[in-house]
Amino acid sequence: MMLELQDFTPVKDSMIWSLLDRFYVNQGPDAWDNKLVPQGSTANCYIADTYAGIVKSFFQDLMAHGKFEPPIIIELGGGSGRFAWQFLNRLLNYHFADEDCPAFTYMLTDAAQSNIERWAEKKRFQPLIENGLLEFAQLRVEPEPIIKTSNGDMTPADIGNRPVIIIANYLFDCIQSDMFRVKEHEIERVLVSVKTDKNDFLQKPINGFEGITETFNSTPISEAPTTHPLINEIIADYAKLDGDFHFPVPEISFRFLESFLDRSAPAMLLAGDLAYSNPDDFNLGSPFIFDSYLAHYTNFHMFAELFRKHGGTTQFQRQTDVNFCCGAFMLPGKTSESVTIPLKETRRAADAYLKEFNPYDAHELSDMIHECDGDVSIRQVQAWLRFSKFDPVVANACLPILFEHLEQGEEEVDKQQLYEAYLESYQAFFPDGGPVTIDCGITHLFLDMGYNEEALQLIESSTLEFGANPQRLFVRALALLRFDRRDEAKQQLADALKLEPGYGPALRLHAEQFEKKKPQSKIPFQHLRVPFGDKKVVEKSTKIFNKTGVAVIDQMISPQLVSDLRTAFYERVDNWQNTNLGKPNNVGDKRFTVPIRMQPPFNDPAVYANPALISMLTHAMGQRPILNAFGVVVTEEGARMQHVHREHPLLFSTEEANANVPTYAVTVLVPLIDLDEESGGTQFWEGTHKTTNNDALKQNSSTIYTPAGSSLTFDYRLFHGGMPCAATHKRPLLYYSYSLPWFVDTLAFQSHAALGITEAELMTIPEEHRDLFKFAKRITD
Repeated sequence: MMLELQDFTPVKDSMIWSLLDRFYVNQGPDAWDNKLVPQGSTANCYIADTYAGIVKSFFQDLMAHGKFEPPIIIELGGGSGRFAWQFLNRLLNYHFADEDCPAFTYMLTDAAQSNIERWAEKKRFQPLIENGLLEFAQLRVEPEPIIKTSNGDMTPADIGNRPVIIIANYLFDCIQSDMFRVKEHEIERVLVSVKTDKNDFLQKPINGFEGITETFNSTPISEAPTTHPLINEIIADYAKLDGDFHFPVPEISFRFLESFLDRSAPAMLLAGDLAYSNPDDFNLGSPFIFDSYLAHYTNFHMFAELFRKHGGTTQFQRQTDVNFCCGAFMLPGKTSESVTIPLKETRRAADAYLKEFNPYDAHELSDMIHECDGDVSIRQVQAWLRFSKFDPVVANACLPILFEHLEQGEEEVDKQQLYEAYLESYQAFFPDGGPVTIDCGITHLFLDMGYNEEALQLIESSTLEFGANPQRLFVRALALLRFDRRDEAKQQLADALKLEPGYGPALRLHAEQFEKKKPQSKIPFQHLRVPFGDKKVVEKSTKIFNKTGVAVIDQMISPQLVSDLRTAFYERVDNWQNTNLGKPNNVGDKRFTVPIRMQPPFNDPAVYANPALISMLTHAMGQRPILNAFGVVVTEEGARMQHVHREHPLLFSTEEANANVPTYAVTVLVPLIDLDEESGGTQFWEGTHKTTNNDALKQNSSTIYTPAGSSLTFDYRLFHGGMPCAATHKRPLLYYSYSLPWFVDTLAFQSHAALGITEAELMTIPEEHRDLFKFAKRITD
């Protein structure tokens, strides 16, 4: 049921605007920390570089005449401060890298005092503040603006003869506007009603607008639409157009900009927004967006007309985008002798940069990287980095791809080029209030490339800048161990565990490097084991599995078959290209899954359809499962401990729902050699398949070293991880996963098919077992 918040009211008087003010008051910096406001499209290095290129040409036009005071750049609605950092980085370190940049002031402004206070605390801003380049001010978009600085208040007139550049990204779309309608060449005032499906919407802090719905009506007017002559003149021109359409009138923003244009010095506005640049785009649809945040399509065409009336010009994108209109609004200046300064270089640069420009390109690129599941080469990664101007968000998204390539070692890597690219990305990074993790990711990358000294230097400097946290201390310990500085590494791990006693990576690294190994009993974890020859093997293993989520059937595969499988293992791993199933899939440090075809000796029913195992799973899962995946796990010598994980995200979020779901998928690991502390086993947390609470990881874990041919079976939901391999040989394991027919793991197998079989191979499978392969990928040789 919809609740009416406000009956039909002129748009400029609607409660929408007060709700928007409440949203930013309620959210404060969290509007950016929680990613409610879409910074990815407005504060990436790509758009910063575009604006910086245009500003450089503006500076060149000024220097060609040399009669103006240092220009001032005013960014409106600075928010997190990320764009200011990236713009100044691109302008000073790229566009003016080989020549002196003229003196200027960058005034970062926002309406919220809390944002300004937070900027002053950012360490990355301090050198810019100290050299007088960066200043902060409180500034609201209003008809007669007051710039509130630490040195007192000032108005646009007080700027004097300094050239002005105003930067505004996704700002004018949240400034109060009015709205009119042209119907049969007559002007009507638009009225809006506001409803919500949330009964207590106004009683709680506003953290989103998903529940708001707007409805429009319109009524003819006989008086002038506004009190501004130029706006009324523009509206009169709109009325001459054919059609029936709404159009916004951003009068407050219009008057705000106008207050900066009565000057002899040049001025420029660089703005990107949800906006109309051409009256042909007007329609009867709603210009409002009620999503996690509130915005509306503003009217850049009116801004263009304002600059044109003052003798200026405007450059928009060649290809308009419904979500982002970007424009450079340029106003030439005049010297005291009334000689016009035409801003030729500025117009040329605006034309060159903006014609094919859309800042969403970098945003969409980072989304695409997160979603890509095909083969991606390192050359492609480097192209993405260059295209995005080394944007940190894009660089961070590429890290998993690079880790996979480095660990598989298939593609030749220009490590120096990658190092330089990621150092640039780190330098362009700006902490917007959310947790900082990119430094840890890049440090890991440098360590994987062998850039140990550079890795340690980066993590130490980031700790000074962003503070110590468990992840940062853990990564620093990894770097220190590369230099055999064990005492310092041990102290870093201890400090990490003081901050978070249950921090898993630190616990595991500390155990691996600094704790004495406890002697294992002859038959460890007897409570999880059942001999394959036990007459009640199915009954006993099912009971164990249902209680703990894990069970071992000892000596499930005969020694002779294990020997045959081990011999074939190494041959098949080396010739994975011939499987037609894809390439090995990285599952951790020096760990890969490799798909295996159903060919001898792997097509022996004792392997994939072992009667004890299938019967146990049928009892535990409630029906006979299917084979979901089949292959081998290759763990190389020197592999570090695997991250603790579940095989797949939980299907439900509540404890009760997850606990009541029967086992729907399992993983089975069968080692082809006897596992011990040197070769490494599997660490797991009994019973965690029935909980959604990650605090279960604080409980003691178990590490089992399975004999060759024995099966370790565990629920897909069980927390587990592979142990390090300190042996001088590979650790060969068969893996297979079984599931109920309705479940398919679409996340684990990105590089290769989970299970594949040809028709000829299927015919070698006994008929009673072919149902296991009903969803296997059909392949042809």
